[in-house]
Order: sequence, then C-alpha cells, then structure tokens
Amino acid sequence: MTPYERCLIPLPAHTSWDGKPFSFGGEVPCYVKSLPDAHTSTLLEELWYNFTMNGSTLRFRERPGIDDWQMKIGNGTVPNLPDGEDYALSVTENGVGITGGSREGMLRGLFTLMQLIRANDLRPGQESLHIPGTSITDHPALKFRCLHLCVFPETTLPFLHKIVRLAGFLKFSHIVLEFWGMLRYDCLAELSWPRAYTKNQIRPIIADARSMGMEVIPMINHLGHASASRACYGRHVVLDQNPRLATLFEPDGWTWCLSNPETLALLRTMRKELMELCGPGSWFHIGCDEAYSFATCDKCSAGDSRELLLNYLNNLTEELAKEGRRPIMWGDMLLDSEAWAPPIIAVSRPHQRTHEILDRLDRRMMIADWQYSITEPKVASTEHFIAHGFDTVTCPWQGDGNIFALGQAAAESGAFGFMPTTWHTLPDNIRLMPSASEAGWCGKRTRDLYDDFITQLANFQRKVYPSHSDYLQSGFRRLEVIE
Repeated sequence: MTPYERCLIPLPAHTSWDGKPFSFGGEVPCYVKSLPDAHTSTLLEELWYNFTMNGSTLRFRERPGIDDWQMKIGNGTVPNLPDGEDYALSVTENGVGITGGSREGMLRGLFTLMQLIRANDLRPGQESLHIPGTSITDHPALKFRCLHLCVFPETTLPFLHKIVRLAGFLKFSHIVLEFWGMLRYDCLAELSWPRAYTKNQIRPIIADARSMGMEVIPMINHLGHASASRACYGRHVVLDQNPRLATLFEPDGWTWCLSNPETLALLRTMRKELMELCGPGSWFHIGCDEAYSFATCDKCSAGDSRELLLNYLNNLTEELAKEGRRPIMWGDMLLDSEAWAPPIIAVSRPHQRTHEILDRLDRRMMIADWQYSITEPKVASTEHFIAHGFDTVTCPWQGDGNIFALGQAAAESGAFGFMPTTWHTLPDNIRLMPSASEAGWCGKRTRDLYDDFITQLANFQRKVYPSHSDYLQSGFRRLEVIE
C-alpha cells in the first residue's frame, strides 16, 4: 500500500500512481458544464481552500464541451467512466479530470482528490501545492450507505455541522437525523425542550448534506422511545412540560398510544413538518424499536394488539407512499425473543408477540436490523427478513469487528444497504466513522491500519469544519479531561 492509499478513506477500488504530479498555486480554475447552485459552489470552494491549508482558491467556470457530472481543474483531461464505476479520476502534470456516473459520483471523486493534496510552500505569495499523478476508478459495494445521527440537548450545532460534513466527505449516501427533543415543531411546543434548535438553525446543516450529495432522511419514533429521552435518565420531553398530554402515550409514557386519534394526527403533522425541513427524498425512518409498553392502556389492550400494530404500520406505509416515500423500521420488535438466541437481539416478548405480523406487513417497509454483538460476516436475522421479502439494511456500531462483519454481511447476503447507528456514544466512538465508511463502501475489511484512522479523521475534521481557534469547538469533545 502506497503512502497515498494509506491516507484515503474509504480505499478506492482501483488505483494507479504512475504519472507526474499536478502542481498549482494560489488560484485554480475548475471548469464545469454549468455552475453549481450558490450553496454548493460556496461549500466546495470553502473545502478546497481548507484542504489546501488556506493556500489556494478554486473558481468554478462554465466551459463548452464538458458534459454533465464532469469537471476539469487546470488543463486536465476528463477520463472515460468504465461501466459499473461511480467515478473516474485522472491527475496528470497538466491538471485534473473527474467523471461521475451521477452528480453524487462526481462529488465523491472530488472528495477523493482533496484527500491527496500536499503542500510544498505556504508562504504568502509563494504558495505551491501538488497532487500526485494518479488514475482512479471507484465504486461502492453497497449503494445505500446511511449514517444514523442523534441530536441530543448536549449536541452543539458546530458538532452536528462537523459530523454531517464528515459523513458526506467519507462518501455516505444518506444521513438520518433523529431529534431527541431538540427541534422546535410548529404543531406542539412541548415536543421539544425550550433549548431546542429552530428550523432555521438546522437548515444550513441540511443544505450542506444535500450539497455534498446525501439525502437527509427524517426520523420520528412512532412507537417506543416516545419520551424523546433516554429511559435510563427518566426524562420525558412532553410530560415533564405538560402532564395533561398523558393520553397521547401509554400509561408509562414510553410508547405512543395507537388507539388515540389525537396521537395519530399529531404524528402525521410532525411528519409533514420534518419532510418539509429535510427536503425531497425517498425515505422516512419511523423507529418502532424497544416498544416495551406497547398496548398497555385500557383501550389498546382491550382488542387484538397485533392487529392494531399491523394496521398502524400498513396505514403509515400507505400515507408515506402518497408522499413518494418508503418507511424504514427497526427490526427488533419483529423478532421473537423466544425463537432467537444470542447474539441476535430480539424484542418481541411472549405477551406481545409482535413478530407475528411479519408475514402481513407491507413489503414497502424497509427493515433496519440493528445487531451489535455479531463479529462474523453472517447475520441470520438479516437473512430472515430478506427471505420474507423485505429490503433490509444491516445496522452495526459497537466496534470495528461488528462494523466490518455487518458491512461484509450486507454485501454478501444481497441486503439493500448498510446503516451504522451512533446514538449517544458518537463522541466516544468517533474513530468508528472511518471504519463505517470503509465497510459500506468496500464491503469488507481492506487493511489493518485502523489506528491511523483517528488521526486522519482529525485531519479531515479540521478542514471540513474549521474551529477558527475556538478550543471548545475544535476536535470531537468539548473538553480534554472529563472530571
């Protein structure tokens, strides 16, 4: 492995390093068929400036003869794109050429290029940088590579901005935003803490994600986790502010009450607000994991709770279909806890038997199978869902072994894709982001250099979202020492 390959995350499929480097200075033209929109242009020019260590500016210019999804830097030649490839990148002494199979592919080629920039001289007025001569063609093992992100009261906007930009730079295709009481809805003030972010504060982050080629998937927990707070700490975003709203939930507050029409209407309005905020897309994550208190109120428990759940989920699927979207649902409540042994996590309890709805569940539902204890590239629960006709994504997080096992399992089992989760552990497990990127893109472990990932990730994050000398906003944690 060359030193240049060692720094690339994720590792491209095909590389050659035979050519002469492209040298450039303080300003570089980038020729395209038509100029990017204002936000994308500003963002890409900012990233170029940051990845050249503030030593060079990129200027987009229109030029005839360049096709859609192509760009030339300097006097580079745009390469042909072989069948099945996501992008092709060519660097010669004359310049750079990038051809993508789509807008997103072209951007991913540009992000690979930025990782290769090296500085020779950064003295003002004498700027000199270079990119090694190379030919790269690349494609992902899995087309759906989604990073799940949670926004907690402790999540700062700069941290969220930084992680979203990193996800785009590391070639994720989708990003799920799950707000834990941290987005102010118009429909009900108590759905968020008073310290929650406004939509206008979140919009620039969503704009960045879309400009970097990612679809932003909105998420609302539609069954369990209705408290929008972690159960182990006992908070409830709605009931701590207004106990009179208790009928929206089951008696313990953990699960939404599916027999209450006001609950269904509220969730419908929340979905509409969140879809408008996140912009066009094909998906909506409805959660539905760990619904321990499902159907425990007098009304929900009086009838057939499985029919209640089945009708609820199928109606949800139909409503989202009218919006051009498909639902994503966690799979744990669809696995029989008596039939599945560890390491498989299954949460359908004997008194609930929610797994019995699987055969009648609308196949437009995508199953997100979170399994955190598996370290071999075979996931029986994922194969179970696929065999029942569902598009399924594997969802790891607990460590490199789990991440690479589920990435490989997704690639080899014909799963729809791969969705690492992060929850509250992201600041402590930030080093897993490059592993997740490589597992989804390559579909396997390609190298044993993962100790280098954390330093390279730190290098990337300084450039995708600079701290501008603010200690508390630099790095991945606000403090070096936690007392």
